[in-house]
Amino acid sequence: MAENKIVIEGKHLRLEVKLIKSRAGEQYWPFPVLLLFDDHVLEGECWRGAGGKLQGTFEDPLIVIQELLAGLEEVFEPTPSEHGCGNPREYARKLGFNVMDNSPLYCATLSYANIFFERVGDTVRIHYHNRLLEATDCPEFKGKHKGTIEVPFFEFAEDVLKVVGEYLEEHALRVEEARRKYWNRDRSEDIEDYLKWYTADKTNLEALKQERSEAHGRG
Repeated sequence: MAENKIVIEGKHLRLEVKLIKSRAGEQYWPFPVLLLFDDHVLEGECWRGAGGKLQGTFEDPLIVIQELLAGLEEVFEPTPSEHGCGNPREYARKLGFNVMDNSPLYCATLSYANIFFERVGDTVRIHYHNRLLEATDCPEFKGKHKGTIEVPFFEFAEDVLKVVGEYLEEHALRVEEARRKYWNRDRSEDIEDYLKWYTADKTNLEALKQERSEAHGRG
């Protein structure tokens, strides 16, 4: 059977969702999801016994969307804050990441990965730890399970909104149809809430860009 795969690409982010039924899935983690930032594997895995190719990890795609939106919201305002994972700053440092004392910091929890979104001035630092990739037996991914990526804030925000918006507006209902078919579960009623969250963040970003443009004009 041909793969039924959704692929969404931003400038840096790439989200892939395979709409397949597998014994490895279940109703709360229904489909393989691959989340990349350039060549960094934020969520995904590779096993030689499964062909030795990078593949998605079973996950709820809406959880990925939720955590991307929550990470973006956390770094909108460059004031000290931290949410997610109980004590994000302590947990990030336990994993070996160098995070500041007073930065906005959000810890996203995916099925077998943690992603920390940290804003430092006009830069977003993405610290990631992928536990399944840490255990990989694929030589090309050895040692690539964790790292820190830096990207300009506005570039990060636009990329997140591009990927999230395309998923919600063009693919979410199709995913829920497959979820109903394969797992007898349906999260369609949640899509409207995520769309409102996405729209609010998009509006906030445009306001920030306008504010920045006006400040440069005055300067």
